Amino acid sequence: MNKIIIILVTGLLFSLKVNGQFLGGLQSSNQAGVLGVTVNPSHTNFLSGGTDFLAFGLSNSILNNGFYLDAKLITGYVNKSIISSITGKSTDGESINEKFDKAYNIRRSLKDKNYIFADVTIYGPSFLMNFSKHSFGIVTALKTNSNTINMPKEMSIFLLKGAETVDLIGKETRLNNVRSNTMVYTDIALNYSYNFRENFKYSHRVGVSLHYLNGINSIIFQDNNNSKWSFIGDSSINFENSGFNFNYAAAKATTIGELLASRGSGFAFDIGYSVTKKKKGRPTRKTICPNIRNLGKIREFQEFKWRFGVSLMDIGFIRFTEQTSSNTYENANGVTKNLDQSFYAGVFALERQLFFNFAGNPNTNYVVDNKYTQYTASRVNVQFDYALKRNWFINFNGTHRLPIPGDFGMRATNIMSITARREREKSGIFIPLNIVEYQIPSLGFGFKVGPFFMGTNHFLELIGLRDIKGVDLYFGLKFNLSNFRGA
Repeated sequence: MNKIIIILVTGLLFSLKVNGQFLGGLQSSNQAGVLGVTVNPSHTNFLSGGTDFLAFGLSNSILNNGFYLDAKLITGYVNKSIISSITGKSTDGESINEKFDKAYNIRRSLKDKNYIFADVTIYGPSFLMNFSKHSFGIVTALKTNSNTINMPKEMSIFLLKGAETVDLIGKETRLNNVRSNTMVYTDIALNYSYNFRENFKYSHRVGVSLHYLNGINSIIFQDNNNSKWSFIGDSSINFENSGFNFNYAAAKATTIGELLASRGSGFAFDIGYSVTKKKKGRPTRKTICPNIRNLGKIREFQEFKWRFGVSLMDIGFIRFTEQTSSNTYENANGVTKNLDQSFYAGVFALERQLFFNFAGNPNTNYVVDNKYTQYTASRVNVQFDYALKRNWFINFNGTHRLPIPGDFGMRATNIMSITARREREKSGIFIPLNIVEYQIPSLGFGFKVGPFFMGTNHFLELIGLRDIKGVDLYFGLKFNLSNFRGA
C-alpha cells in the first residue's frame, strides 16, 4: 500500500488524466469503433456488418493547477537516476517530501482551491459488432482514478514539504471541505445500441452500457466542516473543531495477488443518444476483398453533414466490505505531530496516528465501521461532429461532472475539447485543443496508422515548449475485422 501512496503523491508533484478522457478526439472519430462507446454508448461501428476489436489500450494522465515543472523535454524528468533517488532508501534521514522537492525542483503557483486529477486506464480485449440496426459489444478495463478538489494552499505545501517547513510555521488554514478520493477497480461493460428511427435525412440511435465493477483498493479523506489547522512548528499541527472522514480498503500485500484481491463490488450504467444529419439519403457502398469468391463482402457507411450526441456516463458505485476501515471524526481537537510522515508511511500508519491523537478525546465523536460505499465519477458528455469536406472534420466534446449522490464519490474532470482531424480508413491525425476545469488550455496531437494509435493532449509540455502542469499519453492496438479476407 505504501507504493500506492507514493504513486499518488508522485502524481500530485509531477503533474503529469488525461486527460486522455477523449483520447484526443479519437473516441469520436469515424474509426472509433469500440472506443466510441466509452464516450457515448450509442456510438457504433463506421461500417455496417462490421466487427471492431481492441486488443490493448492504455490511457494515463495527471493534471493539477497549483504545481509545475520548468519547460523541459519529458525525458529529462523521467529517467532512472531521478526514480532511484526517490524510491531508494535514505541514508541521511531525508524525508520523502524532501526527496521529491530535491529531485524535481517543483515550482508553485498555488490557488485558494487547488485540484489534482490522476487516472490510468488499461483496456483489455474488447469488441463491438454491428448487425442490421443493432450493435453489441463488451469493453474490459482496469482503472485507477484519483482526484482531489478544494485543496487550500497550505495543505498543498504540507503534502509537498511537510509540516515543519518555514513556509508553514505559524500559519493557519481552513480546509475548504477538501475532498480526496482514490479508487482502483476492474470494469466489465456490456453495450447495446439500436437505430430506432431513420429517414432520408436523419438517423437516430440510443445505447446503453451496463458495468460490473470489482473494487480492488480505495482511499478517502474529506473535510466535513471547513476544519481549522494551525502549523505550530517542529512538525506539529493543531486541529480545531475538525470534522473529517478517513476511509480505506486495502491490505498489507506481499504479492501481486494480495494487492489485486477483491475488496468490494458494484455496478454502473451509461446511457446515450445520437442523431446524424445525412449528407445523402442512401449509404455509400464499398466492397471488401473484391477479388475473392462472390466478389467479397459488401459494406455500407453513412456519410454525414453533422452528428450530435449526449450521454450520461458512469452512474454507479462500489460497496467495499473486505479489509475495509471507515473512520469518522467530529469535533476533533488537539495536536498531532509528524502527520506528514504517517501519510507517506501508508494508510495503516495514518489511521493509527489519527486514532491515538483524537479518538479518545472527551469531546470527540468517533465512529468506526468496516464497510462503506464509494460512487463512481459520474458525468454528462456532449459531442458534436461536423464534416468540413471529404476526410476533414471538426469535433467538439464536452464533459462535466455530475453531483455525487452519496457521502463518498469520485469526481470527473471538467473538460471542453475542440479537435480538428483528417482521417482515412487506415490512417488519421488528430489535433485537439482542450480546456481543463475551464481554466487551463492545452494543445494535443494524435495519430492512427493501421491498427496502431497514439497521442497526447499535452504535446507542447512533452516536447519542452511549456511549463508542465499536466501530461498524458495514450496508445493501443485496434483492428477492424471487417477488412480481413473473407470477413
